[in-house]
Amino acid sequence: MSSQSMDHNNLHFIQLRGSTTVMKLMQQIGLQYMNEYPNIRLPLVGGGTAMGYKSVLDGSSDIGMASGQISPEIQLWAQKHKLKFEEITIAADGIATIVNPVNPINELTLEQLHDIFTGSITSWNALGKYSGPINVVSHDPQLGTYEPWRRQVAGKDHITLRAKVVTSLNSLMQSITSDPFSIGYVGTTFLDKQKVKPLAIDGVLPTYSSIKNRQYPIRNNLQLLMRPSTSKEVKDFVAYCLDSKHGQVIIKEMGLVPVAGE
Repeated sequence: MSSQSMDHNNLHFIQLRGSTTVMKLMQQIGLQYMNEYPNIRLPLVGGGTAMGYKSVLDGSSDIGMASGQISPEIQLWAQKHKLKFEEITIAADGIATIVNPVNPINELTLEQLHDIFTGSITSWNALGKYSGPINVVSHDPQLGTYEPWRRQVAGKDHITLRAKVVTSLNSLMQSITSDPFSIGYVGTTFLDKQKVKPLAIDGVLPTYSSIKNRQYPIRNNLQLLMRPSTSKEVKDFVAYCLDSKHGQVIIKEMGLVPVAGE
């Protein structure tokens, strides 16, 4: 034990809950933070972005984690109960379009992507050198990546009802790797180029620099959520995540685009 031996009465728990994308960052930043501040514990629970918003509003977490905007239902509930919260963007991510590696197509326009995901193009034959049905794989709306994808790709239209809906990263990867005609999407944090192939959209691949320079068209903000009345410990941890010498360094090392200290 170090000279500042652990005083267990002095332990402070900060509960984080929500987006699995943000959770991946918090695991790394949290480890470093707990090393530097041994009296702080940062228990993490997933459950998706909707859970991040709900939990910070109902008080079951100190910090919510979100990778997409609040749903209209939760927003109405918050307004009805006069509950306020702050959204703090800590990083930006791209959302990659992914296909099975055997698919010879390397790029699509954003318009073609819209037509695929809204169901007006249903065959690879319409897009060039590949033939077969297009099997769309989409995320459950409870997952944070769904909302920014729907907004930026489908726009005012709905995602096709023929889409296979997945609720986890594993089932998404399984769907794409097992089906040569599939197409899906994933945050670049979880992009595994050994298993799936990302497509260029409007000629741009989702790389660190194209997301940072806003050339890649489908992007997502990763956020921490807190109540205005929160504790000093919570505010200190959020500030650490935003610090260009601490949390933001880890965010950059993980291949995400930091919001501070470039």
